[in-house]
Amino acid sequence: MSERKYADGYRKLRPADEPRRIAYEVLYEVCAQGAFANIMLPKALRRVRREGNFSDRDAAFTSELVHGTLRAIGRLDWVIARHVNRPLVDLDPRVLVLVRMGAHQLLDMRVPDHAAVSATVDVAREHLTDGPVRFVNAVLRSITRESSDEREAAMAAIADEDEDEALGVRYSHPTWMVRAFREALAAHGYSTDELEDVLAADNEVPTVTLVARPALMGVDELADEAEDILDTRVALGAISPRAVLLESGDPARLPSIRDGRAGAQDEGSQLAALIAAHAPLDGGADERWLDLCAGPGGKAAMLAGLAQERGARVTANEVHPHRARLIERTTRLYDSIEVVSGDGRSFGGGRSAWPLASFDRVVVDAPCSGMGSLRRRPESRWNRTPADVEELTKLQAELLDRAVALTRPGGVLTYITCSPHAAETRDQVARLLEGGDVDLCDTVALADECAPFPLGVPDAAGRLSGVAGRTLQLWDHRFGTDLMFVACLRRR
Repeated sequence: MSERKYADGYRKLRPADEPRRIAYEVLYEVCAQGAFANIMLPKALRRVRREGNFSDRDAAFTSELVHGTLRAIGRLDWVIARHVNRPLVDLDPRVLVLVRMGAHQLLDMRVPDHAAVSATVDVAREHLTDGPVRFVNAVLRSITRESSDEREAAMAAIADEDEDEALGVRYSHPTWMVRAFREALAAHGYSTDELEDVLAADNEVPTVTLVARPALMGVDELADEAEDILDTRVALGAISPRAVLLESGDPARLPSIRDGRAGAQDEGSQLAALIAAHAPLDGGADERWLDLCAGPGGKAAMLAGLAQERGARVTANEVHPHRARLIERTTRLYDSIEVVSGDGRSFGGGRSAWPLASFDRVVVDAPCSGMGSLRRRPESRWNRTPADVEELTKLQAELLDRAVALTRPGGVLTYITCSPHAAETRDQVARLLEGGDVDLCDTVALADECAPFPLGVPDAAGRLSGVAGRTLQLWDHRFGTDLMFVACLRRR
């Protein structure tokens, strides 16, 4: 056991337990260095499992500590601020991460108060000097002395002034996102009474969902493989006919995942690709498909499989070369796809191999705010601002304009975003319709045709004034999917 010099002399250090040590390291990288939790955490868990005795229970605890803390940052910071006499931005980032981690254990996990405090302080002693360690200890102990009734009363006081701010604290969302979700519900034809359900669903752990890739593997085969190898219960998808849902287990253990016949993909993402491939064309061939923003490759793989079954060919474009290489790996078993790298806003035309108005089907899965996947990337809610949305809508509009130009008359353009934000979804479609070059298809009806069962979308949802077609907005609290938006538009 090592020793460290403190103000009161040398002191033997009690080793921190491994799950909390790993959780702290990941949280620090994510919160202070801008890393991605979905990359850092699996890497860290693989490392500690190689190095020593790290059980599945340890891994589950570590995962909850990381993801739970990230999901709850907004509410945790509000609680912490009640026990700190300085702005949180002035704290050492290491201290703030440790206090957040400890507060999550105290408020949200089944960890006894004394264990949550002492174990977090053990981690602090490995990274901080005496003064900051005592600060972490003092703040956490102060939180234990505040009752839940006191916190609820303080939160109710916020609601008296600003309901959306109070909801942001309760459900740990930035206030601007709460307002954006409220506006999105109304814009897509849903009741704003569902707002709390939307926010609560963002904080649920998503079900692990696999896809049996077309032309490579049947969905029943994938379900049997997962059930046998992972020793878990499985369910077939209710939104996508290609989906298998896992109760537990690591999909990386499946041979079909390793060899590329299957992958991990949300049901909403699967359905969006199915809709894009099955929307009826108005005359002409159905041979040339374009995925204009194809990274990281899940939808491109689905399209490639469906194209292979139907004798079509997919061109998958991705602006970033390293993501293009990822698409190549994801689709390596298909000979129906070519992967290229370029700016989608200027793709094709001129003397290129892809003339304007030459594609039968064009898919634009545009970069967006990611407000529809907050349950999978909980830290992203703290990394986006309204200014980001404004910038992204400009990019989306430019990509869509190019996509219209690339689509032949009678062909179909499918616009997809993982965001319900009105400016990124409904408003973009309305702008295209005003241009007079496209007509909106009934995307809800297409979804019902592609899904195993009718989705039960309310009649008022997805409608634009004076327009015959409908857009589709998926919601986690209704459909169990990411908040995927899909709109099919036929070129005149």
